[in-house]
Amino acid sequence: MRSASPNITSVTNTTEDWDYYCIELPVGPTVWAGFGVLSGCVGIPASVWLLWVLGQRQRKGVTNDIYMLNLTVMDAIFNFYITPAMLNFLLWKNEMISKVNHVLYCFNISGRPLFMACICVDCFMAVVHPVTYMKMRRSRYRLLPCAAVWGFTLLFGMLFVHNQRLFITSYTGLPYLLSIPTIVVCDLAILHTLRKPDPSRRSDVHPQKQRALQTITTSLVMTLVSYLPVLLVCPFLSLMPATDQVKMCVIIIPVLIAPMLGSIIMPLLHLHGLGSLRGLQQCTRVSGPSGPPAQQP
Repeated sequence: MRSASPNITSVTNTTEDWDYYCIELPVGPTVWAGFGVLSGCVGIPASVWLLWVLGQRQRKGVTNDIYMLNLTVMDAIFNFYITPAMLNFLLWKNEMISKVNHVLYCFNISGRPLFMACICVDCFMAVVHPVTYMKMRRSRYRLLPCAAVWGFTLLFGMLFVHNQRLFITSYTGLPYLLSIPTIVVCDLAILHTLRKPDPSRRSDVHPQKQRALQTITTSLVMTLVSYLPVLLVCPFLSLMPATDQVKMCVIIIPVLIAPMLGSIIMPLLHLHGLGSLRGLQQCTRVSGPSGPPAQQP
């Protein structure tokens, strides 16, 4: 099935008119485009910075962040592409660019939640089953899941290229149906394990454990905020008494803003967790209204 042609007055007819570019219902796409600008301005530097930090850590052998590296690559590609995608949707309306957009947008709506699930499973094994985790720390055990996520994501995008109307079906929520239960179960299991009393029966919580609890809690909340709207809406699209046009322009496009924000916020949270934002925070304090403290004579 073909999408709308570059001539904005023509649309493709099947059972009803299908205005893929939402020319008659522009409010949802306009709001989406506004967040797309934010994604480009904030997400690109955050993703590139995080990619550099992870690369340095990997080179020094500090940690094995192969899942996070792959996730950050997907975020960087998505954040770089979102501005051209936005311009094409609102202005250019080029069919070939739209097909590329369908594949690359799946980095956000498919690859990102699946890699988040991989990261949570990895953390679950490290905290709940540390002996098994130590036996499988080598990167080769993680290469197969990475290849599977990349392959699934690209295939997922190609199906959207073949049939654009899949956007307005429950098919869009499939990656979230696979990933969110995994993320929630793993995070809750990690929280339960970390909150267990110390064997020495000390009442205070070790600072490292406290930071881990805060990190997991923040990650769980952000995951639910980013992905739950899509999971709650997509399975019920077929039951909604609305035209395909309304489903696409008024429901789906605004709902996809939530996972887009995940590609902005998650890199910043991870940079904060790695301590990479401390220098920026110190610079902000020094350059604040009060300026540096005056030296005593």
